[in-house]
Amino acid sequence: MTSTRVLVLTSDTGSGHRSVSRALVAGASDAPERALELIEFDPLVSRDPVLSRERGANAVHSSVFDRLVGLYGPMIVRVPRAWGLAFRFAALPGMDSKYHAVYGRTVASRIGSAIRATRAHAVVSVHPLVNNAMVDARKSQDRVLPLLTVVTDLVDVHPWWANAAIERYVVGTGDAARALIGLGIEPSRTVVTGIPLRATFGGVTRSVREMREQLGLDPAQRMVLFMGGGDGAGRLAEVVAACDAVVRMGSAEVTRFVVICGRNEPLRASLAARDWRGPTTILGHVANVHEWMTASDVVVTKPGSLTVSEALAIGRPLLLGPPLPGQEEGNIPFVCDNGAGLAYRDPTEASMLLEGMLADPSSLWEMGQRTFPLMHLKATERVLDLVQSLVISSRKPDQS
Repeated sequence: MTSTRVLVLTSDTGSGHRSVSRALVAGASDAPERALELIEFDPLVSRDPVLSRERGANAVHSSVFDRLVGLYGPMIVRVPRAWGLAFRFAALPGMDSKYHAVYGRTVASRIGSAIRATRAHAVVSVHPLVNNAMVDARKSQDRVLPLLTVVTDLVDVHPWWANAAIERYVVGTGDAARALIGLGIEPSRTVVTGIPLRATFGGVTRSVREMREQLGLDPAQRMVLFMGGGDGAGRLAEVVAACDAVVRMGSAEVTRFVVICGRNEPLRASLAARDWRGPTTILGHVANVHEWMTASDVVVTKPGSLTVSEALAIGRPLLLGPPLPGQEEGNIPFVCDNGAGLAYRDPTEASMLLEGMLADPSSLWEMGQRTFPLMHLKATERVLDLVQSLVISSRKPDQS
């Protein structure tokens, strides 16, 4: 059986885009009967190995924007307001065309090279900075090439996501669909599937107690999971310290804290060196987030769209911190208005809310139940279905 090759455009500006692209790649790999081969490609850097298929990696010229990609993580940790200003500045009328004039042609050229190198039958974007370039890259090809975009934001949709030439859009919520329509995308081109997640988030069969035992934890202890995304953002150290001081002060019932710091090694080392009132596990980057979420009673995190979607898929109540200005702001009302969690403004409020949540198991259980209507456990499969249908409809009878 001949495979259908699909180029997936992604990047490491935050962990969300890469998580979605890898979920799609894994979903295709786990279903060989689909005969889909998904190939990840980062056009925002000059050294992606895909380009070596067509020309030597040394021939790919770097740009000042390549270096800016690496600044995203440090910026959202240290100066999130600066990111918010950049996000809103980029959304001003005409800014997308200015970006394209300065850097978009470079991105489009890289995408075009990757299409030729992989002989792709379709292209999928999971990143707003590559959408317009993807459309331009298609113009340089000598064959029909359907395009699909997976919006990785649950509610807030930046204007750079929208390009009317893209055949299909996949979004996580009805709010995101309405935002796209407001940006000029035809309703018929937009499909609400949820955000694609790895199959592990929909395939957990162990109970909370069983998962705690598997992870080497005391199954009788309550557990709170603290996260700050892949970059350990959201004043994570201050939030954990405040909760440690309040939640575990004089508590008759022991609660374990588990803190996932992601790629933020200085944060991990700093937290590991501290003395805590109660049992505390400090982790760096982990590949089994779904297991730690399953073992938890509450997930305390910044409201990134992927983390929120993952916690909802596991059925865990959320305690959300201040959003990253821009793409995370709408996620707070999405969770809280649906009764699936609460939100705090500062570490002190986080500690008080967490104390209240743990003291009221019935309300905590109800929050967990309210995650079920928000789950989209088959999003990855539905996106792959859409990709296949686009490729099939684009082929002429004599095409292979």
